[in-house]
Amino acid sequence: MAQNYLLTLLFILISVVISSIGAAFTYFFLSLAISSPLIVYTVPVLVFAALCYVCLRFSLRIGPAKDYIDAALPLSLAATLLAVGILAFPTVREAVRPHPDHAGAVVFQALRENTFPLKSVKAGQGFDDLQMLKTILAGKRIVAMGEATHGTSEFFRMKHRLTEFLVVEMGFRHFGMELSSADGRLLDDYIQGKHADPLQVLYWPWRTREVLDMLAWMRAYNAGGGPQERLTFHGIDPIYSTRDPVMAQNVTRLLKEAGPESKIALWAHNAHISNSNGRMGSYLKAEWGDVAYLLGFEFDHGAFTSRMATIHTYSIGPASPEFYAHALARLDAPLLYLDFKALSRSPALRSWLETPQSSHEFQELHAIYRLNPEWYTLHDSWAQLYDGLVFIEESTPAQTVP
Repeated sequence: MAQNYLLTLLFILISVVISSIGAAFTYFFLSLAISSPLIVYTVPVLVFAALCYVCLRFSLRIGPAKDYIDAALPLSLAATLLAVGILAFPTVREAVRPHPDHAGAVVFQALRENTFPLKSVKAGQGFDDLQMLKTILAGKRIVAMGEATHGTSEFFRMKHRLTEFLVVEMGFRHFGMELSSADGRLLDDYIQGKHADPLQVLYWPWRTREVLDMLAWMRAYNAGGGPQERLTFHGIDPIYSTRDPVMAQNVTRLLKEAGPESKIALWAHNAHISNSNGRMGSYLKAEWGDVAYLLGFEFDHGAFTSRMATIHTYSIGPASPEFYAHALARLDAPLLYLDFKALSRSPALRSWLETPQSSHEFQELHAIYRLNPEWYTLHDSWAQLYDGLVFIEESTPAQTVP
């Protein structure tokens, strides 16, 4: 009898493992072809239930366990409910737990008085609303611009606009991006006016209309300026596991080789440019101190693209009260610039910034990461992570180029 029970348990375990593998493959392939969460989540559950039932029916018909055939259906249903519970637990836990709101009336009033509304994310719109950056960024040689997603059109366009300002108004002549040095050299050839095709080396997330527009602007700018005014494009990413310290080393080497007056604008994900331990921003801060300015980017709601073999668009609802973005969205200003040094002069805002709260952190493989909110939500103090931040209320998908 004991042997029969053990064999039955073994058959059940094998059935669950086979069913789990089948459901995982179904989820993976659906994520590559379909954006609808309802289908992507529901069909693998049905596949799991069907496979579990079939495997149990087969396994319980053979050997000493055949007397337990009647248990196949309830056991498959129980296994399905268990699997669904395990997968859904992180999302359900996030939905039902308390979400504290750290922004009271005093914080809202201070935010209205101490943030800078911007008029547009579109380049070529003039710099009147960006003139305060001349004071904020005075003496900076490194401005590292991040992004909360790798697939938000507004982030790319705003960084293009800020890059234009840094070049035209503040004398920045070097530009570094999350690309290999070889790819960077080809893109530098392009902006220097040589015969080179950016699409040869641009891959997701940089293979977008927004990035191509910025490169075209750089090429046009170089065509109209003298040798001392020309921009240089650099690929700073070694594309391997120790990326962040090496990216920081590459930036430091570039500036030292270019001379004491050189300045560089950087593009990367928020995770890389932040002052978190082990990230590029932390190494830049250790080497350069306040000469490096770390500029994060955040949004409240909207859609963005992410890649898992293929590129898909995902939607995100308004941020919950424990997100910094929740407070900023209630200011009814679609585009804001926050300088944390200026904000910290207000005791209420200093406390608000220093209190760890949530931020979005979407990268590649969102089809997998979305299964657990902790995998795409950062909980830390903005004052510890960045020197400033651009807030864009609504994200729309970046325009990918075939």
